[in-house]
Amino acid sequence: MNPIEPEQSRTRSLSSANPLTPRQRPTRRWRWLSIPIGLLALFYGAVGYWGSGVMIGEQPRWRGMTRGPQDFGLQAEVVSFRSLDGIPLKAWWLPAQATPRATVVIAHGIDHTRQVMLPRAAFLVRGGYNVLAVDLRGHGESGGQFVSPGLVERRDLLGAVEYVRSRGGRGSIALLGVSYGAVACLLAAAESPEIRAVVSDGAFPTGADVFGNVSRHYLHATGTSLLLRGLFAAALLPGTARAIVLAYYLRTGVYLGSDFVSVLSTASQIACPVLLISGERDWIVPTENARRILAALSGNRSRLVTIPNASHDTTYSTAPVLYQETVLNFLDRSLTK
Repeated sequence: MNPIEPEQSRTRSLSSANPLTPRQRPTRRWRWLSIPIGLLALFYGAVGYWGSGVMIGEQPRWRGMTRGPQDFGLQAEVVSFRSLDGIPLKAWWLPAQATPRATVVIAHGIDHTRQVMLPRAAFLVRGGYNVLAVDLRGHGESGGQFVSPGLVERRDLLGAVEYVRSRGGRGSIALLGVSYGAVACLLAAAESPEIRAVVSDGAFPTGADVFGNVSRHYLHATGTSLLLRGLFAAALLPGTARAIVLAYYLRTGVYLGSDFVSVLSTASQIACPVLLISGERDWIVPTENARRILAALSGNRSRLVTIPNASHDTTYSTAPVLYQETVLNFLDRSLTK
């Protein structure tokens, strides 16, 4: 009898019980890890697609108009021109009621059209300014298949400046915008020396600030449904913003940056005076956000005015007299120097 034989038998038995070689065991572990990694990639891919979809495609609610210049006693000409990247745009040309001091190009906020800017246009026209009220891309009667937090819209405003010059206007040009339209105004002013002044009503320092503020608000609001609460909770997870930026880039070819567009990074390049307007009850873009923009602007010709009891996009309707006086004084002072 061979005394080694039982030992060999035991070795063969152990090999049969654990057939994986040392090289195979890590492979099996990676297979298990690939499941959560795949699920995570699927989750962020879905969130990115959903989040970017808010800014892409036809949005009927951004198109309708129920009022016109005649409702405000204004004469108007419907005009057409193109943004710097070729998007067809529509606007109202509203001539000053006296010898024009300058021209003001005005830009609405997201989810609106140029009609919402008519009350502002009316006091500017009566104050001696030509006004070009623009439908930004994807809104009203303008073309375009996607929007942004003001980055691509700056091209619309730069196209508007070119259009004003094409009409033979040699006077000063100012911009007035609300919310993301205000962001577009600031970004355009950083690129064009033709822009002599900017009125920025409710501009946000970065798109990420608005994204976070809106998500936190609705996450804790009592009227938010369970489904929406879950979506806004997902929006606050680390990596969600980057997933949306990546999905947006893959779908449009436009890179928004890690901050969803930042005014702060270009504010020092704005050479003209800027009037920042903020509502004291604005939870979408709180007043401290406006102060961050003010601090980033170069020189000492810019200022911040806060409107008591006003929320986002209600600064004019809350205090029309204060708003009119502040804006007209700013423009008169900035454009006559």
